[in-house]
Amino acid sequence: MENQYKGKKILVLGLAKSGEAAARLLHRLGADVTVNDGKPYEDNLQARDLQSIGLKVICGHHPIELLEEGFDMIVKNPGIPYSNPIVEKAIEQNIPVVTEVELAANISEAPIIAITGSNGKTTTTTLIYEMLKGGSREPLLAGNIGTVSCEVAEKTNEHQIMVLEVSSFQLLGTREFRPKVSVFLNLFDAHLDYHGTRKEYLHAKAKITANQTTDDYFVYNYDDSDVVKVAEVSQATLIPFSTKQVLNKGLCIKDNAICFSGQPLVDISSVVLPGEHNLENILAAIGASITMGLK
Repeated sequence: MENQYKGKKILVLGLAKSGEAAARLLHRLGADVTVNDGKPYEDNLQARDLQSIGLKVICGHHPIELLEEGFDMIVKNPGIPYSNPIVEKAIEQNIPVVTEVELAANISEAPIIAITGSNGKTTTTTLIYEMLKGGSREPLLAGNIGTVSCEVAEKTNEHQIMVLEVSSFQLLGTREFRPKVSVFLNLFDAHLDYHGTRKEYLHAKAKITANQTTDDYFVYNYDDSDVVKVAEVSQATLIPFSTKQVLNKGLCIKDNAICFSGQPLVDISSVVLPGEHNLENILAAIGASITMGLK
């Protein structure tokens, strides 16, 4: 693993679980870390703990003057909006602003399966994890469903697989993020108070495949027109899934069976999760797992 953070001056903006994990990781990697959190110092156990191991902490407000210290990067808590004055000023000054999933992807020795969508992320992530158990590589749950992704990534090896649930908030703060397999389930109107418009929300979700190449896989919902638009510009090898149409390539329902590229895999009567939405999740999970050698 190449350490691109050693000696870099990095601001971690906002704590909670992901911010604290990012700060500790960067400190271990030899970065010069400053933490800025809105909660007052006297009520901020996380900040006090980080200070005790040598990190600089500034609490209670987000002073714009912080940027005068010349940071190489800002790792932003996903919940902090891009309208935050420090974030706006950093972008204006061309300082990279990322979320901790970017750190995870950069340090992970294991390939990553990343799952996003307005609905069904947690179910699909869990299904992929369960399907990969007992295979040639150990699956590791990370992200919104499990342990903070950069904590998991730090301990990975090439014989494992990170199964990572990612939100639009996290994806928006990525620059080089390139999962081996990305899964895009669907898009509904959600989080528009954060993203502003449905178009911007889709743009954030689309970053899951933005850096993929033909060596990677994009598993996507053929029945969702917004998701299809993303597939049309993805450079990854495409694996569509549909519960409404019979597909010659990818996953679909045909003759009461789940089929992959025309070949039946499992009878539909064996599916125990109710509802068409869960059938979509199952097809997506099978598609992602097949890329990793599921028989």
